[in-house]
Order: sequence, then C-alpha cells, then structure tokens
Amino acid sequence: MRQRIHNALSAILAGVVINFCGASFAQDDAKKPNIVLLFLDDLGYADVGFNAELFGVETDVVTPNIDALARAGTIFKQAYVAHPFCGPSRMALLSGRMPHTYGGQKNLPDVSKNLEDYNSKGIPENEMLMSTVLKKAGYATACIGKWHVGSSKPFHPNNRGFDEFYGFVGGGHQYYPYISDKVEPKINDYQYFLERNGEAFKSPEGAYLTDMLSDEGADYIAKKSAKAKPFFLYMAYNAPHSPLHGKTEDLQHLYPDHKPANPGSGINFTDYKKRQNYVAMMYAVDRGVKQLVDTLKDPNGDGNADDSIMEETLIVFMSDNGGKILQAASNAPLQDDKGSAHEGGIRVPMFMHWPEKVPAGDVFDHPVLALDFYPTFAGLAGAKIPKNKKLDGKDIWSDFLAGKNSHPDEPIFWLRHHGSGNEVAIRVGNLKAYRKNLSSWKIYDVTTDFSESDDVSKEHVELLNSMVAEGLQWSQTHQEPKWHDTKAALDTWTKNTMPHYEKTFRVK
Repeated sequence: MRQRIHNALSAILAGVVINFCGASFAQDDAKKPNIVLLFLDDLGYADVGFNAELFGVETDVVTPNIDALARAGTIFKQAYVAHPFCGPSRMALLSGRMPHTYGGQKNLPDVSKNLEDYNSKGIPENEMLMSTVLKKAGYATACIGKWHVGSSKPFHPNNRGFDEFYGFVGGGHQYYPYISDKVEPKINDYQYFLERNGEAFKSPEGAYLTDMLSDEGADYIAKKSAKAKPFFLYMAYNAPHSPLHGKTEDLQHLYPDHKPANPGSGINFTDYKKRQNYVAMMYAVDRGVKQLVDTLKDPNGDGNADDSIMEETLIVFMSDNGGKILQAASNAPLQDDKGSAHEGGIRVPMFMHWPEKVPAGDVFDHPVLALDFYPTFAGLAGAKIPKNKKLDGKDIWSDFLAGKNSHPDEPIFWLRHHGSGNEVAIRVGNLKAYRKNLSSWKIYDVTTDFSESDDVSKEHVELLNSMVAEGLQWSQTHQEPKWHDTKAALDTWTKNTMPHYEKTFRVK
C-alpha cells in the first residue's frame, strides 16, 4: 500500500502532463460536444432533490427540473472539490491544479478593502486555464455569473480565455442589483455594478440576479446553436450563497400562507425565514436550469425539435464547496460545512447529462475530483494541453464509462489554513485521515460512515503513518499564500509564523 501511495504521489508532485491522443468522436468541430458547466455556490449536499433522495434524507427544497436532468444522466456519489472555500475551489477547477501550488489557497480580498498588495492578483498568468485550452481547440467560450479568481485586467475573464463575460468579478453580489447600483460609495464588492466584458452594466429595476444570469445563459446558447463552432458555457450561479435573498414572487408562491418551511428529518433550523429564502433561491436556479435545457432543445423557440442541440451537449452540475449551515444549508448526512475538510465542506452534489453518451439513470460510486474536469473536457474537445502544463487531475472519461475508479490508491489531499494551524484530510481508497490543528488524527471509512463518526485509526496505524508522511511531502510543493482576504489575516499569519507543516504532518 505504501509503495502504491508513494508512486501515485510522485506523479502528483511531478505534475500530470497530458498530451491528448483523441477519442474518435472528438476529432473535428462538428463532433466536439458543447459543454455547459453549471457551477453553484455554497450548495448544501441535501439541497437538491436528487441527492437527498440518493441518501434517504428528507428535504424541503423544490428542484424538479434539476432532479429530472440528474436522473436522466449519471449522479456522482463521491464528487469532491479541491478546497472548502469559494475562491481556491474555483481556482483549482479552472487551472486544473491545487491552488496551494501557486499560493492561491485563500480567498481573494474584497476589492473595496483597498489592499493594494493583493487586489492586483489572481491565478498566475503562466497557468493556462481550461477556458484557454478549449478556446485554442476551436470553442466559443463564455463565463456567466461569479468569477472570484482575479479582478484586475490581467486576471479578468476576458483575458483568461473567455470570449464573453457577464456577471461580477468579486466573491458575491446582491440579488436585486438595481438597488445596490444606486448605493454610493460602495462599501463592498457585493454592491458593484455587474459587468459585460469589462464594462459596467446597469441592471433593470426589479430584476433578480439569478434570473438575469439564466436569461443571459439561454441567450448565449440560442446565439451559438446555429454556429459550426462548439461552445463552452461556464454558468457560475452565485446562488444559494448569501445574502439570503429569495425572489419575492418565489417566496409568495412557495409559502402563500407564510407558514414555516418544513425542516424535514435531519435538518434542524432555528430561523425558518432564512430557510425559506434559501429554498426560494434554489427554486430560482431550478427555473433557470429548465430555461437553459429548453433552449438546448429548441434554440430558436419555434417548436422545431430538429434544431435541438441537446444531444450534442454535455451538462455537468456541481457546487464549489459545501453549504453553510448558518446560512440555512443542509449537508446531511455529511459532517460539518463550508470551510471544513470534513466531508460536509469538500464533498458536493454532482451529475453529468449527455444523451446517448452518459449512462442514464445511473449512479457512479467512485471518487471524482473537480481537478479532473480540465483534462476530461480537454480530452472530449480534442484539445492540446501544452507539454509544460502540469495538472493534478485525470481524464476520467474512459474510466467513467467503464464504471472504474480513476483514483483507486492515489492519495487525495485537502488543506485549509486556520489562524494558527491547519485543517487537513488525506484520502486513500475508502479511508480518510483527518486532523484539525494539533488534535489527534482520526480515520474514517467515508464510503459508509458519511457523518465521520466512527474513528478506525487504531485499526490502521501503519497506513496512518504512511499517509501522514506522504502529506508532509505533498506540503513541500506548496507556496505561501500570495494574498490574504484581510490585513488581519496577514497579521495573524505572520504572528503565528505559519504554515507549520512539520507540526501538522506528524502522527504524535
């Protein structure tokens, strides 16, 4: 086992360099799939019906269109992001690399804080993003919604491989932008104007942000449907991230008698108003997903099924990290939430849908990483990845279709810095070692013990020693954070002489 871990880790440390050979159906533009990546923000594990059903969790969310799409495709039972916070998770997704390797393991600061040392930073320019690789392969590319991986010109989406951008570059936004458009001076980036390709966009009165993003996404699909070029649409909804602003009409429809939301078994909410807004926000996303699917099926809106591009389109649905319990999310049956290396922070709902290509009505029960999307999408697109581009994920497509695990004995790592210590998890096979700050290491079988309640570390002493040693070696590939989300965070980092990897990665 130790040798297998070591060999797998060596590949990770060296970087996975992929030269695409080419699947037979992805050799020319006419056969390359359109790719629609639906990437939600702080979505709870049980806050879509298909996932709640899969794990036998009662829920009050109303997501019939998302659920229907998931059930018509393949649901991924063990999907993981690279980091439990928004910014680093998105950096990993787009760059195909663990953000720690280039100092991106913390959220970028709110631009309004005027931290001059940090506001000009983002994913390093020498990291070619997924969008650029697809663009070079002949794809039209668009990012709609949340960016949060760099706001200054070199790091703006239009300069990182996206032909079109509509949304906001910061970490969040008000859901009724017209109101925040009128606020002066802007005290945080949630109040900034939306953007269209770098230019301020003044929102219509009464417009609801989730609907605005869905409209833009549907318009983009309709516009690109008749083109010979395939397209990549990164549909980065910020819902259900705070602030908890359900659309007024949705709240009135879902709760006409103003009754409290039914919390369901396993959900313990003390503030039902928060939960009602959360449910309404997901209801709006569900409506948007239907709008996108309807446009794929009928791009011209004329009822002519012959114009459908649904059969040519891969749809992937995922969240950037776990839901935030204090903001009314439910991660049942997982432990903990956003920000944690427990399953509730890093394991997220996911499905793929592609008629006749992705198995319908299936569940894939092996680990899949957000880091895998870059090489997998590139493989499907017939894209050439530069020889010097290192990747920390794999092209999983063949293994996925064969029902095989692409990461059978490889160590999978997660690490989040706290004020004076680290929270870390290492998974090998079914077993996951976990430690927060300098507490005792614990091991859980996360394929059966979803709540991480049964510590089996005493049964795996040798494995734990091996995993921790490999974790220390992995940490040596990290750079110190190139930015902190606040000046106070920088001061704490300096005061505590972080990052303390030697203390973190030892058994005793």
